[in-house]
Amino acid sequence: MKTMFFANRITKWSFAFAASAVFYLGIPEAQKVNISDLIHSHIIRYFHLSKPIIGEDDGNRFAPDLSSVDKETVYYFNKIVRYSESRPFKEGPVYRWNSNIKIYLHGKPSKANRREVVKVIIELNRLVYPLKIQLVQRPADANSFVYFGSIAGYNRSSFSDVQLPNLYFGHFHIKTYKHEIQKAHVFINTKETSSLRQKHIIREEIVQSLGLINDTYDFKESIFYQGYSEVSAFSRLDEAVIKLLYQAR
Repeated sequence: MKTMFFANRITKWSFAFAASAVFYLGIPEAQKVNISDLIHSHIIRYFHLSKPIIGEDDGNRFAPDLSSVDKETVYYFNKIVRYSESRPFKEGPVYRWNSNIKIYLHGKPSKANRREVVKVIIELNRLVYPLKIQLVQRPADANSFVYFGSIAGYNRSSFSDVQLPNLYFGHFHIKTYKHEIQKAHVFINTKETSSLRQKHIIREEIVQSLGLINDTYDFKESIFYQGYSEVSAFSRLDEAVIKLLYQAR
């Protein structure tokens, strides 16, 4: 019914009424988030806001100037940002957040998990400045959702965006608009992994949800190493590519 309602010709006042109803009729938090997304997408479509802006839809909207960057860093930036596991041989667009990132933790994060998330956020805030990453207490305030627990639990969660059919130790999923990341969902498997391994997964998946989407076998000390790893600190190259993506204006 909701989809049919928004497909009809309606005025912007109807959108305003619907948006207000979402937050004042006592709808559960998870449904508020989903319905807000639905309202947002229909507003964009109804008012023709999704028409591409010249120069912003070619995949290079967030591409930094690499002309003065050393060759190793250029290579790793392009490998991590331009390619992905699902697109290993085809160069793609540069994805990035362009607004502050607000993370909501759900599932069953331990105290150690929470401490590690805070540690990663503190380090990342130095690298993604002037954007800011912070934890929020309410899902309605979040645009990034990090789940701790089992795959079955993640698939049941109201705040999970995709169903995971196979065994994952970690997983991320991002939603974008004109290559700008709008929302992220992260899964941290705490059932089949050790506490040390979880530190690595937390750091890797949160960072990848920022737009650094690929893994490689190039550097074992990198957080993006594709093989088994318990690395829980950024390498020099890791920090360099994160800065390139976020501090280039």
